[in-house]
Amino acid sequence: MKRYGLVILSIFVFYVLRAQQYSYEKVLDKDFISLNRQAIREYSIPVRPGDNDGMPFWNKYAKSFMFAPVFEFVGKDKAKYYRYTVNDTIHFKADTPIASLSEIWNVLSIGNHTLVVEAFDKKNRLLGEIGRRDFIKKYPFKGPYNEAVRTYRETALKGLLFFSQQPFFNHWIKNQEPDMRHGYNSYACKIIGSTISIAVAIARYIPEYRENAIQIAKNSASFLIRLSQPEGAPLAYFPPTYYGDKMTAKRPENVGKTMMMEAVYVANAFLDMYDLLKDKSYLDRAVNIARTYLKLQQEDGSWPIKVDFCTAEPVNDAKSTPTELILLFDRLKNDYGFTEFVSSREKAFDYVMNHTMKTYDWRGQFEDMTVFVQPYENMTNCTPSLFACLLLDKKNLSDVDTEKALELIRFCEDQFVLWGTPADGNGIVPIGIPCVFEQYDYQTPVDASACNMINAYIRAYNKTKDALYLAKAMSLTNNITVWQNTASGFLPTLWKIGQGKDLWMNCAYESIKTLFFMDNYLNKLVK
Repeated sequence: MKRYGLVILSIFVFYVLRAQQYSYEKVLDKDFISLNRQAIREYSIPVRPGDNDGMPFWNKYAKSFMFAPVFEFVGKDKAKYYRYTVNDTIHFKADTPIASLSEIWNVLSIGNHTLVVEAFDKKNRLLGEIGRRDFIKKYPFKGPYNEAVRTYRETALKGLLFFSQQPFFNHWIKNQEPDMRHGYNSYACKIIGSTISIAVAIARYIPEYRENAIQIAKNSASFLIRLSQPEGAPLAYFPPTYYGDKMTAKRPENVGKTMMMEAVYVANAFLDMYDLLKDKSYLDRAVNIARTYLKLQQEDGSWPIKVDFCTAEPVNDAKSTPTELILLFDRLKNDYGFTEFVSSREKAFDYVMNHTMKTYDWRGQFEDMTVFVQPYENMTNCTPSLFACLLLDKKNLSDVDTEKALELIRFCEDQFVLWGTPADGNGIVPIGIPCVFEQYDYQTPVDASACNMINAYIRAYNKTKDALYLAKAMSLTNNITVWQNTASGFLPTLWKIGQGKDLWMNCAYESIKTLFFMDNYLNKLVK
């Protein structure tokens, strides 16, 4: 423990002196009165509304909205107009059964509402009710929110130090099998892959732990290599999504199955290893994983979400949204000069543009959730926010691509960001406002989801120079510092009262990367 204290002191004397903690006032060029008014105005604009003419309605299962919604109703013959009534008291008329609620949106209070739509003929006679919909109007952005309680860089370093003290993490120093008392190791690709990447980061940033961190990374990598499918197999070089019989690995629907996009975690981890050690065997492993993806890409540019681990046969017709894989292909080209993935990358990008962007079915693709869902039933922020970043990072970005990207960000904010929530009966706000929910089937604030939106908001700010995007990004980043355990450095996955030490290493790693990114970004921005 004494050594741990000296390590902290030596690291933070070096890093914290050169790190800066930026307040809203120092960074933003607008006050929050004007930013909040701007946000309210923008919430009256619907997000990618359906039109009954080729533009599908994505909000069939959506329960709450920040932006004025447009619901799917079917009109009546001989109808001249339609009356929209909310809570039996607020009315407006429209000549379409799919009118936006923009006209009354700013009049509605935060909370639960019931909409009824009725059709009338040209003589003002009621033809009947065409539909009704219960919905929740969410809290709007209303800053300022929490200031950072420590610098972003310090928060990231303490997050790394937390792992260096954990038995399940240090178990890898002398073992080439995971400590299964840490049940999350059941998710081999995601968690053990993240173990490698976190160990590499510790080796880079904390010299005192470099030797142990490298051994942890090597042993974790050896384990995944041993578990991987052999050369020549349909899923050659892929480690399994599931290991052992803990958590959801034991579900019948998961036994012998694997999630197609999970191997991307491991490929990136092996690239991290190569960057640190310059051992070409890790680069080769990553490239071979990517080459297996090339072989399995379907004609339309897609991959299935979930397949049999031995045969690579899909479990159903659900398709992946391959945003993380596109980024892996980009990394292999830009950082290591591999151009063989460019064509596959473009086909994958075009698949998302021509299919997912048109249907707006941004379904969740998580190994601990079922993939047997209906379109729009379990939407997530994870893929659309990342695809927005991919669009905004394009060279020669067109106005059309910019608008599509900003629409995706608005969609994610509408459905998954929470800028406010009521206190419980004891006057306690039960979640960490502001925050971001992960998916419909997991209405819980997750730190990695906040990171998704931080990165998307920053890309939007880079393109538009609209200070509201920057304010939103800072508000979420500051809350990572607030929710970190000050003493241990623990970065909780769930920003929810009473959740205990719920720790997904991949999520913590996203927080650490995002904190370093935001620290560097603001340092450059204010110079």
